[in-house]
Amino acid sequence: MVFQSSQNLTLRQAVATESAWAAARLFEAGPALFSYILASPAEQAQVILEQAFTFPHHAFSYEHTQIVEVDGQAAGLMIGYPGDLKRQVDEKVHFVMARLMPLRKLPKILVNVADLSRIKQDVDPADYYILGVSVLPEFRRRGIASYLLETAEAEAIALDCEAICADVSYTNTPALRLLEKHGYERECSKTSDRFEQMTRSGGIHRMVKLLPAFEVD
Repeated sequence: MVFQSSQNLTLRQAVATESAWAAARLFEAGPALFSYILASPAEQAQVILEQAFTFPHHAFSYEHTQIVEVDGQAAGLMIGYPGDLKRQVDEKVHFVMARLMPLRKLPKILVNVADLSRIKQDVDPADYYILGVSVLPEFRRRGIASYLLETAEAEAIALDCEAICADVSYTNTPALRLLEKHGYERECSKTSDRFEQMTRSGGIHRMVKLLPAFEVD
């Protein structure tokens, strides 16, 4: 489906053939986090993410990616899904990685994913989750990231979700400021010695915004 805005922006679903461009943007949104999850140096992790993007039915898939265009030129992307779908797509990631990664790396990946699972909070099935938002440098400070967040919120409301949430590293100050500007609040903040040492990202904030029908006076 294609959505039009009054700011000459067009939002459309990504396709698998856009894997190189989309993986680069997604990786930019959290390079340390993706390197940690994939137990690989940055360059290798981005290549793995590019390959994974072409597979359907998982958390990093083109199926869940929306690309925003400015006058027909791709400017940024967002990945998000309702909470009742998140657990399913997260589980599918393991099957995709098993096909893409050398067997020798799988144990380390499982250790890192288990550590990350202890840090990140579960997403309630009634909520909506934003995995990542990324905008090309030349299109920043033009309201595009805000447009993507507002689009996600509109979708969440249409799906009768109670809240919308995202995870942001301690060191990602621009993302924190953007989310706070849009009414998100820090629900919790967690880290581990392993995560902090290997990512240098400090830890992860869970940012949450209650949707209008469920706001508490």
